Amino acid sequence: MKALLTLLAVCLSLVASLASPATAATPAKKALLVVASRNYLESEYQNTRDALESAGIAVEVASDAALATGYTVGEIKADLLIDKARAENYAAIAVIGGYGAHDLLWQHKGLQGLLQKAHAAGRIVAALCAAPPVLANAGLLKGVKATMWPDRTWIATLEAGGAHYVDEPVVIAGSIITGKNPAAAPAFGEALAKAIARP
Repeated sequence: MKALLTLLAVCLSLVASLASPATAATPAKKALLVVASRNYLESEYQNTRDALESAGIAVEVASDAALATGYTVGEIKADLLIDKARAENYAAIAVIGGYGAHDLLWQHKGLQGLLQKAHAAGRIVAALCAAPPVLANAGLLKGVKATMWPDRTWIATLEAGGAHYVDEPVVIAGSIITGKNPAAAPAFGEALAKAIARP
């Protein structure tokens, strides 16, 4: 009889866990920051990371190479390569700016695919300063308001992807967040943290 009751308790526990797929499908409060392997902007990376970690959000870093170097002394050992990242493991994926984003990430097919999968799954996708054209090139900004570094040629790339450029520090459009420049990085990070914290 005792064994039967134990078996019944195990079965009920299993049924309860299967009855809440939404909980099982929800990723941990974890964000992926994507940086170019050269010339990422250190202040944007650090301010965004600080805002996330201050909110209790775990951060991992992906790049197009194992080691990423910034404009000056910044250097990051990536936790994983972009092509190894899985969208379902993160509540948000944010691409950090710097000229390296233009050179190495705008046309990165693996990154575009990662962002497309994240967006399709309802995750947050974000980009800062020189990086928002990555979202445009992934087809995620059609009819969407977005901001970025105010270079006319670069803005033209954003608009060619269907975005409506807005000259604001941070623009939130549903699950898509964009930031204008390094000065906007703290507010960008806070907006990202708040979006992740929402149930």
